[in-house]
Amino acid sequence: MKKIVIATAFTGILLLSACSGTSTEEQLNEILESTFDEEAGYRDVQSELQKREQNEQQLFESMMALTKEQQAEVEELSQEAIVSADERLELLETERESMQNAAEEFQSMDQLIEEADEESLKADLVALKEQMEARFDKHSDFTDAYQSLIEHQRELYAMIAEEDMDLERLQSKTDEVNEQNDLVQEAVTAFNEQTEQFNELKNDTARKIEEENN
Repeated sequence: MKKIVIATAFTGILLLSACSGTSTEEQLNEILESTFDEEAGYRDVQSELQKREQNEQQLFESMMALTKEQQAEVEELSQEAIVSADERLELLETERESMQNAAEEFQSMDQLIEEADEESLKADLVALKEQMEARFDKHSDFTDAYQSLIEHQRELYAMIAEEDMDLERLQSKTDEVNEQNDLVQEAVTAFNEQTEQFNELKNDTARKIEEENN
């Protein structure tokens, strides 16, 4: 049977630089800092998600190594894995809510854009807002894909514990898990790349604002 490689937790925090001086710099930094603070829930759950992913991988491998004569032990491990998957769904919901709150907080960029005097500055701020909104969209794509992965994995854990388990069905479900895991990995990469693009644009924008006011 093909081994399941469970998705690892992703990283990609905002790299805030200190801004001081003009009102625009101060307001932009306040928006970025408050958005970053709202993302605390997303950052806080990453280690717990990864811990459960690794534990479930071990449980899965242990279940597959057991025989029919060890059915009681298989069922026990299966239930443990299902409980862990349910906990991951709860952690994922915490992460999703954190990012949604951050997205709402970032909407204060609209006022900053409206108050910008120079068209070049306004254009830079609009581009920054669009990059961040694209980042939130990429994270939403990830959470949708990851939730689907957890649900497929949960079904797999339950299937392994069935006394009349059909190997063909089990192989098919394992393939589904692996295919969904690939989609999750793609979503993780897309989110991280979008975060990097946002950070680069943020730093460029902050630098331009500073240069224009010196």
